Amino acid sequence: MHGSRKILSLALVQLLFLSKFANPYLKFTNIKCSSLDKSYVVFQKCRLTVPKREQIAMSIYAKLLKLPVVNASVNLSLFKKASGFRPFLYNVSANFCEFMEHRKRFPFLEIFFDALLKESNINHTCPFNHDIIVKDMILQEKMFRRIPVPPGDYMFQLLVAAFNDWKADVKAYFTIRLNRDDH
Repeated sequence: MHGSRKILSLALVQLLFLSKFANPYLKFTNIKCSSLDKSYVVFQKCRLTVPKREQIAMSIYAKLLKLPVVNASVNLSLFKKASGFRPFLYNVSANFCEFMEHRKRFPFLEIFFDALLKESNINHTCPFNHDIIVKDMILQEKMFRRIPVPPGDYMFQLLVAAFNDWKADVKAYFTIRLNRDDH
């Protein structure tokens, strides 16, 4: 085996072993929303709140200034912190309207958006004739059952485009620990 494949294989075996015995502790640590085209989208809310002890919830309100949205693309990447944030396993792009019609074709996006869609108003196919709202999304262990990752600090980056032009950049930072006492 090549060196990087061997390391990845060992990491996956370790993950599978640990996932059988560990109950990971997950929480958001930060969020950053950036409008890349202020004539198209403005973030009126982009923050984390504490709805109850030991829970951090993410809320986003994106005001869309050019409706309806009939052509949208997304790029979702996962990064792991290691001397800065480095790409980690996934970087997937797709036509969002097509994804919403055929979600099983895009497994990584489906895992991410399954969690997001339950807490948002983007749970339908195009066109979108309204602002985008995510309210009180909380990370839960079941979100990571299909993509087990080792403990550490991570970032999801979601880039959103319309008509092949990037419009928004959302970075959600989170941590995974084997228990609440790990630091």
